[in-house]
Amino acid sequence: MSYTFDENIDRTNTNSVKWDMTDHYFDKEECLPLWVADSDWETAPEIKEAIKNRAEHGIFGYTYPSEELTQTVIEWVKNQYDWEIKKDWVVYANGVVPSINISIRALSIPGDGVIIQTPVYFPFISTVKNTGRQLVNNQLINDDNYYKIDFEDLNYSLSPENEESCKRGELLLFCNPHNPVGRVWNKEELKKINETVIKNDLILISDEIHSDFIFEDNKHIPAASLSKEIEQRSITLMAPSKTFNIAGLHTSFAIIPNKKIRRKFKSVKDHLVGAGSIFGLTAMQAAYSKGEPWLKAQLEYIKDNIEYTADFLDENLPQVKYSKPEGTYLFWLDFREVESCSEDINNKLVKEFSVALEPGNWFGEGGAGFLRMNLATPRNNIKNALEGIKKYIEKYYK
Repeated sequence: MSYTFDENIDRTNTNSVKWDMTDHYFDKEECLPLWVADSDWETAPEIKEAIKNRAEHGIFGYTYPSEELTQTVIEWVKNQYDWEIKKDWVVYANGVVPSINISIRALSIPGDGVIIQTPVYFPFISTVKNTGRQLVNNQLINDDNYYKIDFEDLNYSLSPENEESCKRGELLLFCNPHNPVGRVWNKEELKKINETVIKNDLILISDEIHSDFIFEDNKHIPAASLSKEIEQRSITLMAPSKTFNIAGLHTSFAIIPNKKIRRKFKSVKDHLVGAGSIFGLTAMQAAYSKGEPWLKAQLEYIKDNIEYTADFLDENLPQVKYSKPEGTYLFWLDFREVESCSEDINNKLVKEFSVALEPGNWFGEGGAGFLRMNLATPRNNIKNALEGIKKYIEKYYK
């Protein structure tokens, strides 16, 4: 079966955050929005069909995940990431961001430190602050727009020599693949992270929602899969929502091997959120059992979008540097040679050239001067956005 990703589907007036709320966030009603991380194409036809069939039943009462779904999740994790998990480890929830919130509330108390690595997906920052925990930033090293983990700083932040060192029982909130810089952390990097977690008696909360978007020779390795010891002090968060463009169905799952940690997570979760909607669980089953051919086609299209964007920048905009993503469909653009403040850049792009990206300032320290661009969209949209950026550079770059 062939799949089409080039069709421009009108998403306006569909209650789309990306297409109908740009004016709310950027004060411009009509512009090309390549910011929110969802895709601008239909989900897999197998998922659409499964939802239609479920809707025909006509009764949408309280629901729960089936054993068949859990077995399908187990097989997906094994086939995609070579990690053998058990059914008891799988806990369903309404999304990865709610699960981050639940994890922090379940495994720490107000005042405890939570380590993050900026620039990073901004709900990491807001969730830590909103739960009354202490934000401990282990900022990534930007080595000519190739990002690395600063292990020296990470170890120092946990060292007794550091007067502001983390307290016992704190958490490391990890992003793999990393949003927004696009790194797929390799085995050696993950081993070092795990060694730090174990040595300092931390718990690892690993957001792996973009784990199915991997390019070139990179491989997604769940951090918790590398040893039994790290399994027992980890929560791994995954979902089909980015992979199959079903974020509006609010469904995800956590993999929690440790019984005590799992019990704490569930005790908080059960008071806050459910296991997902009828249609979300139906979509997850169809996605993981029938959606792989569609996913492979989508990855090829996004890979071509990445190459197109890199070639355009190289040929037309040498002033704009970039981090070519190893994973995710997000392109991290470096405008620091043009302007230092990414919010100023984006305001001009929106107001004058009708292109809306995400300011790097939103992603915390290390984000100023950068913009995040979503490439999960028909190529014509990318072309128009890049032409808008080119016009901006021609006007403001001296």
